[in-house]
Amino acid sequence: MKVKLQFYNLNIFNFKIKIMNREKITTEHSAESWNEEVEKYKKGEKIDIYARNRYPELEKKEKEFAKMIKVPDTALFNAGMAAIYTAIEAENLKPGDVVLCGKDVYSQTKEMYNSLEKRGIKIELINSGDMDEIEENIKSKKPRLIILEDIANAHDMQVCDIKKLAGLTEQANGIYQSELSPDNLLEQYFSKREQYKDASPEFKENATTKIQEFKQGNNPFVFRDIIKEVEDTADLSTKDAIREVSRMVKFVLRNSREKLSLIIDNTLASPILYNPIKDLEGSDVEAVVVESGTKHYQEGQDKITLGIAYSNRQGKIDAIKKKRTELGTYLQPVAEKEIPQDITETMPDILKQHADNALRLAEMLSKSKNIIAVSHPNLPAHKQNELVKEIAPEGLVSLFYIKVPDAEEFVKKVKELGGDKIGVGGSFGHKKTWLYNIGDQIRIAAGSEKGVEFEETLDIFRKAMEKTD
Repeated sequence: MKVKLQFYNLNIFNFKIKIMNREKITTEHSAESWNEEVEKYKKGEKIDIYARNRYPELEKKEKEFAKMIKVPDTALFNAGMAAIYTAIEAENLKPGDVVLCGKDVYSQTKEMYNSLEKRGIKIELINSGDMDEIEENIKSKKPRLIILEDIANAHDMQVCDIKKLAGLTEQANGIYQSELSPDNLLEQYFSKREQYKDASPEFKENATTKIQEFKQGNNPFVFRDIIKEVEDTADLSTKDAIREVSRMVKFVLRNSREKLSLIIDNTLASPILYNPIKDLEGSDVEAVVVESGTKHYQEGQDKITLGIAYSNRQGKIDAIKKKRTELGTYLQPVAEKEIPQDITETMPDILKQHADNALRLAEMLSKSKNIIAVSHPNLPAHKQNELVKEIAPEGLVSLFYIKVPDAEEFVKKVKELGGDKIGVGGSFGHKKTWLYNIGDQIRIAAGSEKGVEFEETLDIFRKAMEKTD
């Protein structure tokens, strides 16, 4: 009876998959429903015409992830890089904006830094685990955006104190609004120039308004009446008045700041092991969290690339989804249907197993005299271990780094001993343990093995150390 019941449920489950996932990119409508979509389009509402705009299966999955993460909404993408790229583009950065960027980030993210610099955006590199350095850079550089990995995927595995970062961001935004707003900066500008001592409040207000209009449309003709007023107020020629208004506008645009936002890459932890949104509760800070869902959002199947973004503000995700439609970075239906239907139920246990395995492996390797160093945030030797004990005492990550005298030889021995039980290559989140080496460093990404299976994995590494010794 039990076997029949399981078979019956499995058939129903498979049937649901077939009817829930579309096979085509374009939505086929009746004449009536098409007219409804046209009316929605005219009103600027969401439409179901083409998968790039939206499709029901994707929205359902995004809401399921939002419920799991405890955020208003999520946005899914065709890759992790698509998620971070779209999130950055949705910030609408402009030339002259300053962005503080974590030094230890994914190599393709560094390429994105280079691309931003070519567009006139100023990039300042920071150590994401050094809060004093971050504070100093916020004060001196007055950034528009901060991009970093909360747990850096590099040997030192720097951990950012998100709660402190939120506090620093709130302080910065308070200064931006009180001291660096266009009206306050104009007041400073006028107070230092004798020719404006008799300028009317209406003139100052008009100048502020025109600068805001210029920021929106980049149209210099909005300053025509201001130029005329400067001619009269300061007794200048038209040519000199144009120069004066240009100086005024440049001063305001160079020094004004509207807000400081955050983009946090949480790929290593996922919201299961650490959810940075929780450390933003009660804060006015606007943050977007991005992840490469390729790693932890498909139960180790390794079938698709996937990205996800979520936020403590619905408006942020709305802007990201709008930009996603423009860029075409959405998750296509053929990939969406590969996400396990029960992923939000299974993901917590799987991630906790990964983290537990990683910590056990790291603790064992740290005791070997032939391992030069083991870098895992939950080990006492880690610089931010006290912070990690607060935010994720049972395990913050599913991978860690080691240094050995001969990394190539060590990887070779582990693979020889483990055979198909061990993977060698990039990425992580696999069902079995994977490792790869760069120079004298080895990254070990723990699998989700359980019981006897994981004991065998431990034994493989134990024997590899004995051979090395």
